[in-house]
Amino acid sequence: MRDPRTASLPDLTGQVALVTGAGRGQGRSHCLALAEAGATIAALDVCRDLDVPSYPLATRAELDEVVADVERLGGRAVPLVADVRDPGEVTAAVAAVEKAFGRLDVLVNNAAVLTSAPFWELSEQQWTAVVDTNLSGVWRTTKAAAELLRRSPRGRIVNIASTGGVRAVPEFAHYVAAKHGVVGLTRAMAIELANDGVTVNAILPGAVDSPMLAGLADELGLTPDDVHKRWLHDQLLVEVIAPAEVTGALLWLLSDSARHVTGHCLAVDGGALAR
Repeated sequence: MRDPRTASLPDLTGQVALVTGAGRGQGRSHCLALAEAGATIAALDVCRDLDVPSYPLATRAELDEVVADVERLGGRAVPLVADVRDPGEVTAAVAAVEKAFGRLDVLVNNAAVLTSAPFWELSEQQWTAVVDTNLSGVWRTTKAAAELLRRSPRGRIVNIASTGGVRAVPEFAHYVAAKHGVVGLTRAMAIELANDGVTVNAILPGAVDSPMLAGLADELGLTPDDVHKRWLHDQLLVEVIAPAEVTGALLWLLSDSARHVTGHCLAVDGGALAR
């Protein structure tokens, strides 16, 4: 009998889930909830700082702590250190999942970075880092994982996009372009994988309490509250969204109740897109 605490979770017993950007924030939240639902976790993060963005990224210690937390919940997990911008590293990470578990059923493309400036002030490095991580990284990871997901009796892909994937946000042109690309890619992948029974959906979060936005605030010499206000003024429910709420949407998309939902973009945005 399942634990009453997790009775409302989808039953992912026996399934393997790969989560990118897993070391902290939304990725960490997703990993722990998937583990509570019974999934084995492959937690992937870059685990080093990059030239862009200038704020610190997740560390290997943080990734290992996610794995330890999964194990404390009674689950299984492996840490994977890889940069989603590097096809060789991504391919090796997916191969490691197959070697360890022999299967892959769920892919959560969560890895993302962010900088801010008017589009004419963005450097080539800023544009490339954001688009290659936030958009090409989704394509690259899903491409590497597609064969395993197509073999799964219940393959699911969820891409973490943004409200910026369907509307414009000033001073985030590269981020907006990348997230619009994720929305289009989600729909294209849903069509191409339908015959294999793999669903592909996206989540569009609004202003989420996250290390990424906190890092951006520090980079700009602002407070996290200042950065949140750039999004919050559009929300009908003017509150910063907890990562767990995005995770809740993810869990529904992975549930049997959503088995016929594909090519869909689910907003968790405090009503921002209603305007």
